[in-house]
Amino acid sequence: MSEFRLDDAGLFLDRQLEYIRPQIFEVEYADIKYSTILPVTSEAGPGAQTFTYRIMDATGDFKLISDAADDLPRADVSQTEKSINIRSFGGSFGYTVQELRAAQMANVALENRRASAVRRAYEEKVESVAMFGESSVGLSGFFNNSTVDVISANKWFSTSGVTADEMLSILNKGVSAIISGSKMKEQPDTILISYEDYNTISTTRNSDSSDVTVLEYFLRTNPYIRNVEPVNQLDADNSSLTRNRMVVYKRDPQKVQLHIPQPLELFPPQQRGLEFVVPAHARVGGVALYYPKSVIYVQAPS
Repeated sequence: MSEFRLDDAGLFLDRQLEYIRPQIFEVEYADIKYSTILPVTSEAGPGAQTFTYRIMDATGDFKLISDAADDLPRADVSQTEKSINIRSFGGSFGYTVQELRAAQMANVALENRRASAVRRAYEEKVESVAMFGESSVGLSGFFNNSTVDVISANKWFSTSGVTADEMLSILNKGVSAIISGSKMKEQPDTILISYEDYNTISTTRNSDSSDVTVLEYFLRTNPYIRNVEPVNQLDADNSSLTRNRMVVYKRDPQKVQLHIPQPLELFPPQQRGLEFVVPAHARVGGVALYYPKSVIYVQAPS
């Protein structure tokens, strides 16, 4: 029998990874929501330590003047500069020399469950950072952002005896607050809500004589909101939130973005004793809210 050398094992694993990589990146996870609820950008690049952006606010007036006026009203632009940190996250998977020997001898491909587990762990970590941040390193999340206003509803979808009209009022509460508070400069188009609350409004009839649900009626009559989507982490029982909440916002990269300067990457295998380890790496910067007043949290009463 020909001698099986460690460098042969490394070359075999390299070739196998060429086959495994595309497979794990093709998988989509239905419960991972960050890429559907937030615009994602990699514009900062993998070498960036921070990403700096400016919040602009234009002020000015244009009024009736006399022909010889010299006191023309001034228009100006003020700006606030903010920076977000970008941090590295990592994981790994590996195969022992004996596993590689057995696969090569049998002329079979390596199973990709370990690589898929790393991909899944990456997606779960990005989901967590996107929604709730990583406070230990100053990364901001979207569901608990300190720059976003919080308002409380008088009743909630789970309140005993709550009516369809009251449910509609809760759904409209955040929308009205954003529009009136910004004098219509901000106009949200999306509401995120917990799954249980979503289930309630999507199965409760708007009236006893109607087969239209509260959710259907709301989407039909509200001129701004185009999407209402369920997210598990907005349920206080499934997250660090103390009460259920809704997130009302405009899904627009001009308003909010999740920064992932370096998505998941797999490095060449490294020999460590009698094992070959494949390092996995990503760089994540959390959520940048360019216009905090374009978002509002509506939470259940205490």
